[in-house]
Amino acid sequence: MKGLFIGRFQPFHKGHLEAIKQIKKECSSLIIGIGSAQKQRTVIDPLSGGERITMVKKVLEKRNIGPLEVYPIPDLDCHPAWPYYVEAILPEFEKVYGNSEVVLKLFARIGHDTGKIKQVKRERYSGTEIRKRIRDGRGWKHLVPEEVADYLEELDMDERLKPTIEVRSETEKEAAHLLTKKNKTIATAESCTGGLIANRLTDVPGSSSYFIAGFVTYSNMAKIELLDVDEKTIQEKGAVSPEVAEMMADGVRKDRGTDIGLATTGIAGPGGGTEKKPVGTVHMALSTDGKTENRLFHFGGDRRDVKKQTSEKALQWLIERLKD
Repeated sequence: MKGLFIGRFQPFHKGHLEAIKQIKKECSSLIIGIGSAQKQRTVIDPLSGGERITMVKKVLEKRNIGPLEVYPIPDLDCHPAWPYYVEAILPEFEKVYGNSEVVLKLFARIGHDTGKIKQVKRERYSGTEIRKRIRDGRGWKHLVPEEVADYLEELDMDERLKPTIEVRSETEKEAAHLLTKKNKTIATAESCTGGLIANRLTDVPGSSSYFIAGFVTYSNMAKIELLDVDEKTIQEKGAVSPEVAEMMADGVRKDRGTDIGLATTGIAGPGGGTEKKPVGTVHMALSTDGKTENRLFHFGGDRRDVKKQTSEKALQWLIERLKD
């Protein structure tokens, strides 16, 4: 029987190795699929598709685990069609293995046998935890095969995982100058940044002429009651979504009667992240009379780093809009 095991492998760790050993007890051969293979490297997903293929092959060839094949699997933004897409680009397989109930259910619907992997020390063998340990300078090599540790050092993973956005004190000064020059007022609605944007805007003397109010709407109920965010939208899209960010920006602008509404909602970490919305995911929105836009960012670093980088990008965007 030929099995299929799909993972992101950011990076490949000892939990993955144990999973493959479990699968090989049932399958005579195995296909390993490298998920999200088309994506460029980011501080959240620091390894490219090609690098992950190389990394996995190094581990399995050293241990003579085979026969097996490793293939890249790009994303397809349509869940129901995705398993058919995987079938079309891979050699034939009979049984699909994994930890995701959603993935297994999708393949079961189109007639494949599925197998749930018994997770080994999930709290330790986690890509998120390993990346965090590398970033924080804590011990991590014992959590991955030695070939992976050597390969990640060769790639200078420490450097890749550093926060990439420099926070500059001049940014809020430039925003203050433009708000004053153009005689514009602003109100903020912040979730993940916890009032940091409002703090930076009001660090500048004379801020009372342009800064009207700042709301820290951390809970869903606060977003609903104070900013008129639609409860159904939160339930369907999640609090961390472009739709909610736009409603927050619109809500605070209309409530305070300002020219501009600026909003942020995201996952600062260390917990709360998912595969689709990892730690560092931030949606922000800018609202003016007649125009509301949103932007998505993925930041690296710890909780404080994410908050600072979000505030910097939000203020840079405000400056960009004021210069239009």
